[in-house]
Amino acid sequence: MNATRVLAAQHQAIDALFDDIDHEARRNVRARLAARIAEELIAHMAAEEGVFYPTARRALRDDGGTDAAAHLVDEHVTLRVQLRRVLAASVDEPAFEEHVASLRALFERHAREEERTLFPAVERALGDAELELLGAEVLASRPPVWIVTTDRHALQRQGAGLQLQLGSRVSLPIPPARD
Repeated sequence: MNATRVLAAQHQAIDALFDDIDHEARRNVRARLAARIAEELIAHMAAEEGVFYPTARRALRDDGGTDAAAHLVDEHVTLRVQLRRVLAASVDEPAFEEHVASLRALFERHAREEERTLFPAVERALGDAELELLGAEVLASRPPVWIVTTDRHALQRQGAGLQLQLGSRVSLPIPPARD
């Protein structure tokens, strides 16, 4: 599948999760949805930073693509900070709603910018075959299964076993960027 279509589909899936959390009243389901948003957002940003942006930079080098990709990576830092706020807040706190709303607004602005400017430029610069190969790489870059939790004590899969995790954190290896 074409890389820009894969990433746009991920944008839509994450946006749907935000819709779900906005309409959900049950505390435990909201906590699971927050964890699911974190999983999807982290996997999406890892694919963009490790696979898509390096290719976009090379393809658009003469077209200012380096500046655009660098700006979008900076936005990822802001998204990560806000995601941490969401995961640190209890779903019972009023701040949780504010943090989720802020994360959604940041994500939607970021996705819109990519879809309106970067994706069309990359599509013009790369051929269909390159976009298809890049899409396969984006899909393959998704890390193995991990658990993101908002629970204070949780089990986390590590290798073949499980490990007790204290506090709510997300740990995810981001693949090295392609040269």
